[in-house]
Amino acid sequence: MLRQNVRNRTRNVLQLLTVLVALFCLPGILFAEKIVVYSAVYPPYQIDDNGKLTGVNTEIVRAIFHNSGIPFEIKYVPWSRAQKIVGDDSLKNSAIYCLGRTKQREQKYRWVGVYFYQKVSFLTLKTSGVRINGLDDIKKYMIGLVRGDMMTEQLTSQGYLKRYEIVRDDILNIRKLFKKRVQAIVTSELAAKYIAREIGLDPNQIEAQYEVSTDGFNLALSRKTPDEVYWKLKASLNKLLNDGTIKKIVDNWR
Repeated sequence: MLRQNVRNRTRNVLQLLTVLVALFCLPGILFAEKIVVYSAVYPPYQIDDNGKLTGVNTEIVRAIFHNSGIPFEIKYVPWSRAQKIVGDDSLKNSAIYCLGRTKQREQKYRWVGVYFYQKVSFLTLKTSGVRINGLDDIKKYMIGLVRGDMMTEQLTSQGYLKRYEIVRDDILNIRKLFKKRVQAIVTSELAAKYIAREIGLDPNQIEAQYEVSTDGFNLALSRKTPDEVYWKLKASLNKLLNDGTIKKIVDNWR
């Protein structure tokens, strides 16, 4: 009887050790460091509702991280600051989303992939009389841009603009458009109309004049983030794209 009890205890201990070894040999997820994920306020893609962070992109990114099992925290900061934080080679375990992929940015981040596409246009007020049918036309007008935005970088570097003002976010730009301090802004029509409605302006006054690009929203990581995190997030993103989860999130915001 004593020998049987000893054998039972030994078997139980071995079973427990097997479980513990299996847990510690899991690919890091249960014990991974938290990833701090940065973006900026950009309704309806990123919304700060009295401290509750939501929006199309934010819900998608949350789903990607939850599905991967990687612990994370989302923070909104000014857009140029978000890029600087995650693009700093001295840091690890940070991420950024709503990021366009350009040649200038290519080597600064580890690109997990595109989760959504948006159309970007020159937007004006219907009553303004402004007409933009191509890039040559924008030289005639004062254009409102956002600091750190991909289109700001492209338009200013390529010399298309003669007169422009740069502000920290689209909310300020839309206020300036309605006050006629700028004659056109460059952003998503969906975003502009959503913001206008939220700040008490008439979204029906906004019209798209000329579509300048279709941008992919990317999730990207700091370059020193471990390979394990990169591959798990990439697999999670692909799964949610393929099974329709991301499409459902987007459709809920249309």
